[in-house]
Order: sequence, then C-alpha cells, then structure tokens
Amino acid sequence: MFFATLIAATLAPPCDHRAAQSVVSDMNLRRASAHLAPLALDPRLAAIALARADDLVERQYFAHVSPDGTTAIDALHDGDIPFRYAGENLAQAESVPVAEGLLWASPDHRENIMETHYRRVGVAVVATAQDGEIVVQIFTD
Repeated sequence: MFFATLIAATLAPPCDHRAAQSVVSDMNLRRASAHLAPLALDPRLAAIALARADDLVERQYFAHVSPDGTTAIDALHDGDIPFRYAGENLAQAESVPVAEGLLWASPDHRENIMETHYRRVGVAVVATAQDGEIVVQIFTD
C-alpha cells in the first residue's frame, strides 16, 4: 500500500501555488466589492482541494462525485474538519483565467464564492496533460 501511495504521489501533477493564490485574491477582491468578508486561506482545505484535483487527473473524470462515490464532504469528514456549511467548485479550461471566468459566469459557482456563510477556502490548480488547467475550490464556514 505504501509503495502504491508513493508512486501515485510522484505521478500526481504539482499544484501551481502562485495560480491558486491568485484565484483566492481574485475571489476576495470581488467579495470586498460586494462588502463581504474575505475568505481565509486554510491549508487543510487546500490539501483537500489538491487531493481532489489529483484524483480528477489521475482517474480521468470531472465530477463532484468520484468513481468510488466519494465527495469533498467525505474528505472534510475524513480530515476531521468541522463545518456547518461546505461547498466545492470545479472548473476545467485551457487556462486559469478562462477557468475562473467559467466559475464567475455560472450562477451556482458564483453563489458558492459569494456565500456569506463561508469564511475559509482551499484552492488547488493543476495542469492536465491534454485539457489545460483544473481549478478546485473547497469552502467551509
């Protein structure tokens, strides 16, 4: 099991931390313009976002529910992260700015970003071999 985990970790695409921070900054600028509190970057949520992004790439699917039926909510429970409100945004596009544009253009995704209950966020940005960039955002209160 350890060997398989080690191989998977070495094959997983790296997170573009600079792009992830840019996504968080953009969300907080837009929240500020709407007189909402900024989202605090939470490393535990960022780790879940990265694990979700890696899973999307490695198992070649794009959905909130993985092929084995697990979700971001399951990951929050598994990580013993307390929350009353939680959400996940996923975007896949040829670049991070295009992915962000897709999130902002979608009423449901925009609602997650602007949700007043959310206070913390974790973001991961990973490159895919053929589809550009994947952005995963995990939100909690």
